[in-house]
This record gives sequence, structure tokens and C-alpha cells, in this order.
Amino acid sequence: MAQQERKRFIYRTRGVCPPEIHFSIEGSCLHAVRFVGGGCPGNAELVCRLIRGRPVRDILPLLDGIECRDGTSCPRQLSEALTRAMDGGLAPADSFRLACDEAPRSAVALIGELGGDIAALERIIAAAGRRGVQALYCLGNLTDGRSSCRELVRTIHRHGIFAVLGERDWRCACQAGNGAQPSMPPRDRDRLAQMPQVLRFTIGDRCGVAFFGAYLQQLPGYSDFEPFALEMNMVCGLTDFMRDENVLPALAAMTPQFEADVIVFSQSRQWIHRQVGGRHFIGTGPALDGGRTAWGLLRAAGDKIDFSVENAD
Repeated sequence: MAQQERKRFIYRTRGVCPPEIHFSIEGSCLHAVRFVGGGCPGNAELVCRLIRGRPVRDILPLLDGIECRDGTSCPRQLSEALTRAMDGGLAPADSFRLACDEAPRSAVALIGELGGDIAALERIIAAAGRRGVQALYCLGNLTDGRSSCRELVRTIHRHGIFAVLGERDWRCACQAGNGAQPSMPPRDRDRLAQMPQVLRFTIGDRCGVAFFGAYLQQLPGYSDFEPFALEMNMVCGLTDFMRDENVLPALAAMTPQFEADVIVFSQSRQWIHRQVGGRHFIGTGPALDGGRTAWGLLRAAGDKIDFSVENAD
């Protein structure tokens, strides 16, 4: 018997503490469910364990008639989510979250792996401000995978920084409910789970995309039809994050099909800038790089793109 496709959903709630419910359905059975971003994590985890793996038709009656406040409750919101998913009213979620910086920029700061170092982030913020940047983009890994990320996320939000998740961040966010001993508090995992993994931006009159690396290609539901999938496939797979010069002619042949003119990635943990086929490929090194605090300055001047590695110390 052929294995049935597992579909992942994100339901945005109303009137309850958690703003989102994440769940997946395989066939007619609930495979996983998680209340994200608020409420009581212990009670929510218990409920999720009790209903996981059961047919949706058996779960729905258990959720009826439970109220908490404002005429609704977490169980009622879950009931609405499951019902809409089963009748086609809720579309499956994309494999990754895509955020957009809508404002055209002429100068942006690129921040590589932070590893939870708030002090390094603060130094980069100050240095970037002195250079007149208009936006800061963090490319993960934001956390060290062990400590609380609360203050780091607060700092990112307070300064209006656009941040995408690295592989370590995503694995921490997904620990809930997978049987592993969590290494981060539940609310911290929820903070990560609600953050994007890919950023679209505009530098000058050029379209840009920023992401961490190859883990995106292993996310459930990833396909070659995802936004910027061709750019990701070429950077991660074909060129080994621009470290294999032998395949650059093949890359140049593919760039006319790209949506992005500037492709920024972080998994290489090296500062890289290559121009291939009229596109700019930029790899970010770690924030703490060889004893210094480093960041990238990406600028648009007329029809040109300039990139340099700066010292924040």
C-alpha cells in the first residue's frame, strides 16, 4: 500500500493565547500538533500527546463544547483548524516561511552566525549605524542551541532587524513533541518556530534573497516550485556554497532563470563574494571571526552592487 502524503498546516487563531497552531495530517490521521506562541505549554503538550496519531473524525467530538474566554478556546480553535484542513478550506503550509523587506535599500548590514552572542550583535548594530545602513539582516544560526534565546529575540525585534533561522535554530524549534529532551525552554522554541527562514529584499533596483543553507531542501513539502528554489538548489547543491569553481560555468548558464539578482547565504561560514552570470553571490562568515567581530556591508550605487567585510570592534 502506497504511503499517503503528509501535509503540514499553520492555523492562525483568534481569541486565544497561542497565535498559531501547527499540525500535520497524513491520510485522515493527525500526525502531530503544536500550540505555538502562548498559553500553558504543559497542558498543550499533554493534549497534543493524547490526540496525536488518531483519526481526525475521532478527535473532533472531543473538542466540542469547551470554552475558555470570548466564546472560544484552544480546543475549539483546533477543531476549526482540523475541519478546515479536511474540507480544503485551509491550504497546506509552504515548506518554509518567507519574509519580505518591502522597502528598497541602498545599504544593508549582513550578519552571519551569532551563536547567541548578544554582545557581538550590539557591536554590529552600533558599527552599522555609524556606516548609515538602512536595514540589518541576520542569517542565523542565531542561537547556540542550549541557552535561552529570549533576550536575543527581544534585541532583534527592538532594533527592527530582519532575521532568518539557521539549521541549528530550526532543529531547536522542532524539538517539541519529537521525543527528544528539549534543550531550550518551550517559549523560546515557540519564538523560533514563528520566525522566517528566507528573506526577500530589494537592494537598489535589484531583487535579493537571503537564507541560511541546505537544510531548507530537507523541510517537509520542499519542492523545486518554492520561491527562489532554483537559487537555493544551485548555491547549496551544484556549487557547494560557491566553493567549487569548476561548476561556475554551469551556474552561469542557469542564472537567466533566477528571480534574484543578489543571493546571500550563511552555511559556508566564509566571507565570499562572487559575480557569476550577472548575479552576486555572497556568503557570510560568523559574527565572531578570527578574534574580531565581523559583518558585511552590502551597498547599491547606481547600477552597481558593492560588498565589503567590516570590523565592529
